[in-house]
Amino acid sequence: MNETTPADPPLAGRKILIVEDEMLLALDLQMFLEDQGCEILGPAPNAKRALKLLAEQRPDAATLDMNLNGQSSAPIAVALREQNIPYVIISGYSVPPETDAALRGAPHLVKPISTAMLLEELSALLDDSPA
Repeated sequence: MNETTPADPPLAGRKILIVEDEMLLALDLQMFLEDQGCEILGPAPNAKRALKLLAEQRPDAATLDMNLNGQSSAPIAVALREQNIPYVIISGYSVPPETDAALRGAPHLVKPISTAMLLEELSALLDDSPA
């Protein structure tokens, strides 16, 4: 008998770091990604907490708010790149500031984000990295 079973969501089993200072958005992201079968690190509301989480565990990918309560998330982007961890920027800004070179070149979603687009971007990032 050849039964079809529903496929696992594309992000099932992946560990995702959420860096977001707006707690409601962070919780929405967390619930959405958990519904996709992800394990969540954070949410981290600031660079200090995000860098501490990165020192303790290795996520498969990250979502990164560009502006954390007035502070740039560039130091987190640098740490992620040094560890070859892909990330997607989620921001109210349409483009990263030119001064934050660490934030350029990453996929970028503008708030309010589409969860379908987030799923697409994270899936694409993780397709290019080892499981």
